[in-house]
Amino acid sequence: MKQREVLTLLLAILAGTLLAGLFAPKALQFYGYTGMTIEDIVARPEASAGRALLLGQALYTLFMFALPGLYLLQRWREKPLVPAMPQGPWSWIDSLLAWAILPLSLPFLSWCTELWSTLSADWAFMAPHFESAQASDRAVEKMLFFPTPGDQLLSLATFVLVAALSEEILFRGAVQRLLHDRTSPLPAILGASLAFALGHMNFVQWPFLLGAGLILGGLYWLSGRLWVTMGAHVLHNGLTYYWTLQAGPNQYGSLEVDLPGWGILVSTGAAIVLGIHLFRKVTV
Repeated sequence: MKQREVLTLLLAILAGTLLAGLFAPKALQFYGYTGMTIEDIVARPEASAGRALLLGQALYTLFMFALPGLYLLQRWREKPLVPAMPQGPWSWIDSLLAWAILPLSLPFLSWCTELWSTLSADWAFMAPHFESAQASDRAVEKMLFFPTPGDQLLSLATFVLVAALSEEILFRGAVQRLLHDRTSPLPAILGASLAFALGHMNFVQWPFLLGAGLILGGLYWLSGRLWVTMGAHVLHNGLTYYWTLQAGPNQYGSLEVDLPGWGILVSTGAAIVLGIHLFRKVTV
């Protein structure tokens, strides 16, 4: 039975991937950019180019992540083939503390990612990944900076809400939950975090993605509540969105948390203290 659910998970992800590949390009066709590459669309000056990319991004995220995850959660609700995560006492104060951990960890995760980028900059096999990351950054910027409030609202909804909620539904709600039913907590959290990092297909940012995945996975295990990790993820994406707009164009992908070494140690230490507090509260 458990092997069947693993196969079901893989088939659901495959189906979502195929649907994303089928329907996301329709957004480009809808706005009249049929046959054009993403790079060509990014180079276009009109706002409709950003709208086309934004709609395609939203469709891709929904089909790739949300749809498979929602299917599996509904399946397990109707047939308890995979048990829900155990839930102990949890207060709104616990939620606030949990949501503070990822922002406090950002300086350390950014430092790790910057170190990785520096070390791997001269590695031949990483060159295509750096080029891909730069192209992706340019496309994201095209979807972030709009002249009208309506477009800005859609951009905010796509990157802060749709992306965060969809990823949590699949990687924590489905993948990690299934892994918890098959193994101990640490391998389950690590496995879901690796899937989360690989799902973004960005090897330049993998230290950050893996670290963020581990934090979100730990919060899901401690709380047993998917909405807790959703809140943490939405908060992180919201902060990133705000910082990017404040920094202005041509800064996305190069944003760094500008703290001295002692500041990174303090913020990281605070995150660790909060994590230990929640761990003791929930497990003792």
